Amino acid sequence: MLRPLLLLTLLSLPLLAQADEERPLARYRLDHLQQAVGLQEDQARAVTERWSRYDREQFTKTQQIQQLRRRFNEVLMGPGTEEEKSAKVRPLLEQFVELRRQQADLKFKFEDDIRGKLSPAQQVRLIIQVEEMQRRVAEALRQAPGSRMGPRQGGPDAPAGGIRRGIR
Repeated sequence: MLRPLLLLTLLSLPLLAQADEERPLARYRLDHLQQAVGLQEDQARAVTERWSRYDREQFTKTQQIQQLRRRFNEVLMGPGTEEEKSAKVRPLLEQFVELRRQQADLKFKFEDDIRGKLSPAQQVRLIIQVEEMQRRVAEALRQAPGSRMGPRQGGPDAPAGGIRRGIR
């Protein structure tokens, strides 16, 4: 679930400075929430605005996690004994775990904020549509020319036989 949210976050970054009506992702979300979920324009706008804030918050945490991963790699690939590397990596690992917890908290807070404004039927439609929108965006990114993501493992365009992990 975090990977699609990350993709949405990355898609929305260049768009953050633009007005709501000019941001394609925000416009798409707004229209889709009105049509597929049946939200009134003011409800859809509130959800879209909250979703954009969530994207920005998640992106900040994701950047911090990526920095930690680079530092993990530097330490683990650098010189030193296993004990020295473990000592260097321990505080980084604690930061990493805390950032992941914060990401989960952001997600729960986002969902709670949105659900509080909707009827139970709208909540269910929203859950289904959010997952579908995220799947579509992720698929579009995979299909984009020059995409480094490539086909999904095990998907219809994945190589036959799946992925082998050195087993012969």
